[in-house]
Amino acid sequence: MKKIDLFWQSNREWWEYKDHIPTIREDAPQEAKESYQRYLEQTTSIDE
Repeated sequence: MKKIDLFWQSNREWWEYKDHIPTIREDAPQEAKESYQRYLEQTTSIDE
C-alpha cells in the first residue's frame, strides 16, 4: 500500500475546489505545489 502525499491539504488556504475537484492555488507555497504534483502522479498512475 502506498502512502498518498497530502501535505498540500494541510493548509486550507493553499487549495480550493474547482468543479468539485480539489485544486492547488496559484499563491500556494512551492512545497505545497510540489506535494500536489506528487499527489496527482500518485492518484492518476496506473499500477501494472
